[in-house]
Amino acid sequence: MLDREKVGRVISEQRKVKGMTQKQLADMLNVSFQAVSRWEQGVSLPSVDMIYEIARILETTVDYLLNGPLEERKVISYADGGLDVKKLHMVKDRLNKLATRDDRLFDRKYSDPVFFRPDMVKTEEPVCVFANHVPGSKERFAVENGYDREICVDLVSNAANNLIRFGVKPQVLQAITVCGNNDSGQLLVMGEAFKEACERNGILFAGMEVAAQAINYREGDYKTGAVVTGFADRKNIITGEKIAEGDILIGLYSEGISSVSYPFVKVILDRRPDIIDEKVDGKHLFMDELMKPNACYVNVVVELIQQGLLHGVFGITKSLFTRRCYDTMPKGLGAGILVSQIPSPALFRYLYELDMMDRECFLKDFSPGIGMVVAVPAERYGSAVDVIKKHHKCYCLGKIQKDTDHPDEKVWMEGAMKW
Repeated sequence: MLDREKVGRVISEQRKVKGMTQKQLADMLNVSFQAVSRWEQGVSLPSVDMIYEIARILETTVDYLLNGPLEERKVISYADGGLDVKKLHMVKDRLNKLATRDDRLFDRKYSDPVFFRPDMVKTEEPVCVFANHVPGSKERFAVENGYDREICVDLVSNAANNLIRFGVKPQVLQAITVCGNNDSGQLLVMGEAFKEACERNGILFAGMEVAAQAINYREGDYKTGAVVTGFADRKNIITGEKIAEGDILIGLYSEGISSVSYPFVKVILDRRPDIIDEKVDGKHLFMDELMKPNACYVNVVVELIQQGLLHGVFGITKSLFTRRCYDTMPKGLGAGILVSQIPSPALFRYLYELDMMDRECFLKDFSPGIGMVVAVPAERYGSAVDVIKKHHKCYCLGKIQKDTDHPDEKVWMEGAMKW
């Protein structure tokens, strides 16, 4: 609502600056001098049309007449809402400089959108494939315990694995972080972690966009995510149709716990909060082991494809025995997993020995040491292992079988655990 007294005072001041009497201004406006007097005393306000005419005659602006000088205005700024805009712009500029310098990424004066020229050499039917990923429950552990770098590396791995399991090599990744009025050092650590993880796996890093929301997030808090994009020839996308009975299943090693298993970790910690400061193997802290990032399998899968050694890929997002992880399994076939071949990283063994879950429950809620499973032809098994061992430890987990005894189960346990 307009302040009538303030508007009247501004009109009076500007009239006097122009050396006019109330009657002179009234004659020019074709109104009585009493009308001008009432405006200046704050008794009434000029009409909208009259305000524009007064501004023209007094050679000022409507905004000035209605609101007065800037220094007198009641202004609400971002700072009043707890946001340091200057600091935010400075950190955004520094984050933009972390983006990969490559001819395929251009117009880097913008952090969003990303302008990208893809590699599409000799592609008959080009397909753009993109996937987004957020860390889920694992992120809360990272925020509360200061594992900002680890959660970003983990995010890159999971986002990239979402594409490579279909044989699509990720080409470019952009991260986004929504946060409060966070410390610039924290955001730069995250940006650098994204960049290093991308470059390690041959992915262009397009930068990290920051959306500061001081109203919704306290200082130090954040939610982060990423979108990864790749391009492929449609005929080369891995659909699982090559998977055949007798193919060997090889598990690719990963130290990290899948993000979707962290609700179970929270339950364990709620019951046993004392373990948070313990060492799982006498050397490594529980939290350090818990927050280890998942492995990224881009480089190894690309090499397996190049050498014609791959029939199928199964991304293990929760456990080896999560049925939907085998969504590309042909009808009538399934994966018989030898439980005795599942590795036993120190953290998983530690969790199991807490004796809060029976064997079957544990194996269905966690995936000890395995982040991806590949199906390779039995006659090329040795060659596939040679390739994999250049990148990761691996384990022969079983083979593709007819699901006669396990109709429509896609995956089942065979044998007993060694540990």
